Amino acid sequence: MNERTSNRSTEPIMRLKKANCKNCYKCVRACPVKAIAIISERAEINEDRCIYCGRCYIVCPQDARDLAGDLDRVRKMTASGEKVYASVSSAMSVYFPESNLKKIAVVLKKLGFAGVEEISEGVGRVIQEYSELLYEHNMDNAISSICPAVNFMIQKYYPDLVKWMIPVETPLEAHARMLRATYGNDIRVVGIGQCIAYHKLANIADDGKLIDAYLTFEELEQWMEEESLNITAEEDQETTFCHSYRWKYPDEPGGLVKALPGELKYNYKMWDINGESRAYSMLGQMGKDMHGFFITVMSCSSACLGGPIFRLNNKNTFGSMVRWLESVRVDVSLTHNSPSETADVDIRKKFKPQPIEEKEPSAEELRELLALVGRRTKKDMLDCGGCGYSSCVEKAKAVYQGMADPFMCIPNARDKAEAQSNLLFDNSPNGVLIMDDKLNIIDANQVAEEIIGQPRGELIGRPVSDYLDGEFFEHSMYKETKFVRETVECHAIEKIVDITFFKVARHNIEMAIIDDRTAHAEQIKKASELRDETLEVTQEVVEKQMRIAQEIASLLGETTAESKLAFNRLRNILMISSESDL
Repeated sequence: MNERTSNRSTEPIMRLKKANCKNCYKCVRACPVKAIAIISERAEINEDRCIYCGRCYIVCPQDARDLAGDLDRVRKMTASGEKVYASVSSAMSVYFPESNLKKIAVVLKKLGFAGVEEISEGVGRVIQEYSELLYEHNMDNAISSICPAVNFMIQKYYPDLVKWMIPVETPLEAHARMLRATYGNDIRVVGIGQCIAYHKLANIADDGKLIDAYLTFEELEQWMEEESLNITAEEDQETTFCHSYRWKYPDEPGGLVKALPGELKYNYKMWDINGESRAYSMLGQMGKDMHGFFITVMSCSSACLGGPIFRLNNKNTFGSMVRWLESVRVDVSLTHNSPSETADVDIRKKFKPQPIEEKEPSAEELRELLALVGRRTKKDMLDCGGCGYSSCVEKAKAVYQGMADPFMCIPNARDKAEAQSNLLFDNSPNGVLIMDDKLNIIDANQVAEEIIGQPRGELIGRPVSDYLDGEFFEHSMYKETKFVRETVECHAIEKIVDITFFKVARHNIEMAIIDDRTAHAEQIKKASELRDETLEVTQEVVEKQMRIAQEIASLLGETTAESKLAFNRLRNILMISSESDL
């Protein structure tokens, strides 16, 4: 193989964006193999466990998906002038309305591709190999290996079933070999379609040297928009339709069995399984007592017509299915074969078990993990599946293996929240009233009962205005402030109450924290009265003292005048006496 193709990215092809993840566990519940770990309250895909079915991408409500695409890689190939050949999914019309291989080929060649063929050519080669093996009837049971996601599932989770996998490559691998055998080993081969698992397979097939890149229809559409290209009525005359419509049947549910020669179907008991979760469940039920089964297994519920890229872009509609069914036979109107159809290639493949090594907790460790979320007895084992695991025990094992948060338990979280809420509600030193949006009482704690003077049973359902100041609540309902606090005189209960009112918009309820201030108001009243009395007495005392002071001052004034007069007289006498002596 061309050595340049071995330089592939080692980064995971599937990721969930940190910023978008809202810790809702929906992807965990959807993942059939539980390959999603909850780390620091966000979801991470464990690639060693992943089967690349794309279920987590499809169900994520926050658009947290991040697919490491090959678009830049393919751009560089075409821009460099290399010979790049496309193997396009036969279900192209599901994504691109009114399209066919010849019309898409026009666009791809404008983007720099040297040639375009349909992956159905590879399907035809796979069906040929299947037919030869099933005619030989040397396999006790046979499980189809046409779906890469299912192949990953069996190899990782059901390694004992690998011996039943038909030892033939997937259609894309087969077609890549056919293209190289036809156009030269130095070409670049790019798969284009709706499958995420093929994206992973392209990275690892022959160490990344068989399939150079894989583009989803979504990426192709993005590239076309960037280059202002559209699929039109123009058709590329060098491109050849797949001449057998039977080779397109495996794209639809049960289509592989439909595509096999009729007489072959009597050699085995035919069984068709579609859907990630159903496939995982049914494969797990297969045992040694099974004999003579030919089982076709497809990861997507509508086989390739329900591929993850179709579902992500809402393309798996009834109208899309109709377009595909109408295109199956129309596109085979030309009878000559495609250039690669007769290529002589070996597409046999030996699948190897790749079991997931999982640590198992001891019985004591399991009990401790279950106890963290209150699961101590058989009665406590709710097995509700809200955490994404089928049972409380399976979830506890996932915690032990580092794949789950020990407190990722919806019933436990709810019980804990309710217990904490009830503890606060019941033990609040203030009265608490909960009301609906019409201000009818929904609940009341014991302190509120004591303040209002009515038992809880009498309060529930009654308008709050029957007891407290209704005008305050009516005005508070329409204020934009978060909290409204006032001291209100409530005549109905003959009390003065501090009320703090606020809305809980998320749950469409209103709440009031009430504090009985009647005794405090009485104390303030008495203190005010005492102050008034004290002021009155003080005023009287001051006035009396002022009168006494004035009388004293008057008396003191008269005495001083008399003393001054006597002194002057005495001085005069002394002065006269002194002059006489001289």
